Amino acid sequence: MPRPVPVLTGRIVTLRPIDSQRDAADYYKWNLDPEMHVWTGNRVPDSVEEARQELERFVQMDDVTMWAVVDNASGKMIGRFFVCLQERDGKLVAGEGVRIARTFWRKGHNREARRLVFQYVFDILKVGCIETECWSDNINSHESILAHGFTLVKEVLEYNQKHAKEMQKSIFRMTRDEWENLRNA
Repeated sequence: MPRPVPVLTGRIVTLRPIDSQRDAADYYKWNLDPEMHVWTGNRVPDSVEEARQELERFVQMDDVTMWAVVDNASGKMIGRFFVCLQERDGKLVAGEGVRIARTFWRKGHNREARRLVFQYVFDILKVGCIETECWSDNINSHESILAHGFTLVKEVLEYNQKHAKEMQKSIFRMTRDEWENLRNA
């Protein structure tokens, strides 16, 4: 059974449960941008209906909490954000991932979405740390993750199916203490 998805509201964005019917057209539209898929394993949905089906699959995942990222000014779904939890060495660890439509890059949407989710996972879910990753050659994501307060903890060599070669992947972490320092800065 999927876990309930809380609504998280900020000044620029609102994170709310995905509504596969309402969000399908927006999701399809921003996924048409080829730049959204250079570093991901995703493929572009062929239609609004296929986009709806993909969103519905996300909604049904019981090991992932996923939000629609909504631009408050337009009311449009401009991205998606997920968190998955696992217990490791007796501590709760959150994995996270965010995709924001390119037209909203570097405008504060990603930063606010991350802050809302970080506050939720650290304060409500009581996780010990959040982890995320990206391909090391994905300079935009790499720099964005560091700018949001993560620390690079290691790099690993992994096969990238989309690029059909082994590539370096960067693994990042933010602890509860690092979040507190960032929040209070």
